[in-house]
Amino acid sequence: MAGRRDEGGYLTARVVESNRLSPSLIRVVFDASDARGFESSGVPDEIVHLYFPADEEDVPPEMIRRDGVLAHHDDVVRECRNYTVRRWDENRITIDFVDHVGGVAADWARSAEPGTALGMWGTRSWYEPPADTEWMLFVADLPGLPALCRALEQLPAGLRAHAIVEVAHDGDVLDVRSAASVTMDWRVAGNGRAPSQLVDAVRTFRVPTGNGYVWFGGEASAGRGVRKYFRSEIGFPAHRMAVVGYWRDDKEEWLERYERVADSLIGDYERIAETGMGEAEAEIHWDEILERAGL
Repeated sequence: MAGRRDEGGYLTARVVESNRLSPSLIRVVFDASDARGFESSGVPDEIVHLYFPADEEDVPPEMIRRDGVLAHHDDVVRECRNYTVRRWDENRITIDFVDHVGGVAADWARSAEPGTALGMWGTRSWYEPPADTEWMLFVADLPGLPALCRALEQLPAGLRAHAIVEVAHDGDVLDVRSAASVTMDWRVAGNGRAPSQLVDAVRTFRVPTGNGYVWFGGEASAGRGVRKYFRSEIGFPAHRMAVVGYWRDDKEEWLERYERVADSLIGDYERIAETGMGEAEAEIHWDEILERAGL
């Protein structure tokens, strides 16, 4: 999903503190006092692009602007991952990393200590409930949990919300605060360790009357199932949903299959985009194109 993007500036972010938030989450707080041109959108699911140091490098070099493009250009390509901002105060940026085997970001977070640095660039977000929203449904696994928590913290009193969350361990259940009337459904499942229960749990959710909004953040195939249920079976309006696929369970195999047919699929999408349909509807059609291709 394209989302709203703000390229902004580049920040060399140094760790202020790091601690184990739960069995599966590592919280790292960065100094953002030197964040020139790098500002929060305030949207709860905003992500930043994290650039990790190359081997035997303490700090990634800053990006430079060339021909109007801010990038590393001719420099060595750095590992980059997108991560949700859990909290963005005036001089601090907090990011919760999911600890898992084989992840570049997880490996870095595990060894992070005060003074350790990485690069941050740009923000991007998807969450955009209409002003007339009366109730909300949040669905997430561990990678989507930071955005879900931040969103619940921002909800006003009087709004009704229900959250369905999959975690890897009982100890990953967090104390979530909100001024809104919120019910939580925590499940130990999914997250690459066991079959996901998210789609089945969503099907048991009794959709309230009134104007609602659904936000999903988690594994891509589960997100597709949630979107199909609300769109195809319930007829839920596209502009009242945001489905963000943070990760894919079969990523390597999926990418191999995608690359074999990418040119054809992108051509199909471009023809759809030329019709002038809205972003939300175009995203649904793109997902349908992928599904027809076995992706």
